[in-house]
Amino acid sequence: MQGEPVEANHGYLCSNCYTNLRTALQRAPEALQHLREVYVLRAPVDLEGAKPQKKDPPAPFNLDAWQIAEEMWQSLTGEYIPSEWNHQVLYGHAFDKCQEYHQHLDDVVNRKEVIYLMPLVKHTKTALYRYPLEEKPRATLLPCPQCSQRTIYQPPVEFGDNLEVSCHNCSFTIPPEKIEFYANMAERERDANL
Repeated sequence: MQGEPVEANHGYLCSNCYTNLRTALQRAPEALQHLREVYVLRAPVDLEGAKPQKKDPPAPFNLDAWQIAEEMWQSLTGEYIPSEWNHQVLYGHAFDKCQEYHQHLDDVVNRKEVIYLMPLVKHTKTALYRYPLEEKPRATLLPCPQCSQRTIYQPPVEFGDNLEVSCHNCSFTIPPEKIEFYANMAERERDANL
């Protein structure tokens, strides 16, 4: 950390770094699985027959998500993620590795090698900030067709559900099949006013 030196009261780590490392070890397996399952191009059904957790089709390959996952894995193991691992296999190995570190954390922090594990804190925070595990409702640029007020995007709740765009003012919900139509109409109106 920047600023005044802090006493290392957990081996080579201060209390803050120790807590951050413990939290990163708890959250890393799920973050790694999420990065691989949601943001890496893959078949709709994996080789073992597992359904994808994402509600819509896979996005094209996301280099940023891939690099974060690789950096997290390298912080944990010093190795690259084997390309044949799917999200479930990666989660299993990450969970086992993190549990091993977590169970012996007091021994780990007393070895100088703990510095190689510390980037996991930053990479896990970055992964969860850029690619949250749960999509949150958010405002859209699409105005409500009824009252021209702001609309809110509601992500699907379960696999197979439709997304929902509704008005925060009059509660009008745009039917999923009409969202593209209203978006095009709003774009044309905006361009005409420019």
